[in-house]
Amino acid sequence: MQEKQNLTSKIIKYCNQLPDPCSSFLLETGTEMAYSTRLEYAKELTAFFDYLISYSPDFCEKEKRQITIADIRLITSQDISRYLTIYKDKGKKERTIARKRAALSRFFTYLTANRQIEYNPVIAAVKVKIHKSDEIIHLNNKEQTKFLNDIKTGDTLTKNQQKYHERYRMRDYTLVTLLLDTGMRVSELHGIDIPDFDFEECSVIITRKGGNIQTLYFSDNTRDIICDYINERTAIEGEYYDPNGPLFVTKKGSRLSIRAIEVLVKKYAISSIPGKGQKITPHKMRSSFAFSFYEQSNFNVLALKRELGHSSIQVLQSYVNASDATLQNMRNLVSDARNGDDVGTNSYLTQANGMKRKKK
Repeated sequence: MQEKQNLTSKIIKYCNQLPDPCSSFLLETGTEMAYSTRLEYAKELTAFFDYLISYSPDFCEKEKRQITIADIRLITSQDISRYLTIYKDKGKKERTIARKRAALSRFFTYLTANRQIEYNPVIAAVKVKIHKSDEIIHLNNKEQTKFLNDIKTGDTLTKNQQKYHERYRMRDYTLVTLLLDTGMRVSELHGIDIPDFDFEECSVIITRKGGNIQTLYFSDNTRDIICDYINERTAIEGEYYDPNGPLFVTKKGSRLSIRAIEVLVKKYAISSIPGKGQKITPHKMRSSFAFSFYEQSNFNVLALKRELGHSSIQVLQSYVNASDATLQNMRNLVSDARNGDDVGTNSYLTQANGMKRKKK
């Protein structure tokens, strides 16, 4: 609740400088936008209207707060294309430009849906194509084991980092274990409070993107690690502990920020996995979970969809695409079934996971 209030306060500061139509878009309670997303959209809209005031003849003599819905109706697809092209010429990444376009599209779609403007100019604006790599950076099971062990021991850290390791060792170890065991997003992990857990059924209630509530389950081993971490917090002299407060906290007891989570994951990844570690983020923990879960569940895409909280199977395509090795191991699957071979599907799926198929 406190985090939501802080985000709302920041959004309102932007709204006080933006045109009125932006305020209704950013603060409307009926929308499913997460408050962190609203804040990012507020920043993007600020940059866009600053651009219009600097470069567009229709806006050059106005202040942002003076811009009305009648003025916004004058914005064309060419205005938006020129705005996005500026960032392209500056060498900004495709994803950065695509995020700016998406924010504008969401804003103008809102205005169109509420009949404040007749059409969405972003539709005809320049498209941003993101070139995706076939490879998704993730940690395999062996790397995950090493990563967790190095967090627990701190052996791969620098001498300066090791000075503070014991103080935060159990917190950081628990945090990464929970990410790898559930595949939750960093924003979802960030919002967890201690009462959200049910340790009898090994579950935790999280708030998904869009505000949807979902129960995730974790292993017995992860349950024991979380309980040990909580018990450690209650036993440390001078440690502020609130049984109804956040699970992951700073030394002063305040909720660990998303940025702090990203920094600590990067710190351990760089020291534990040379070469790949620089690319490891909390979201890569989610990818690592997805690959491991998909393989160990006998390629159950519906279960993976539920675990990751996605509304569509299409977004899982990167995980679902079988590797050449998997396809090679499964090459006799249809033929054996057609010829009455009693070796079942699961045997091939087990083999595809790296185990030898048993012969009669």
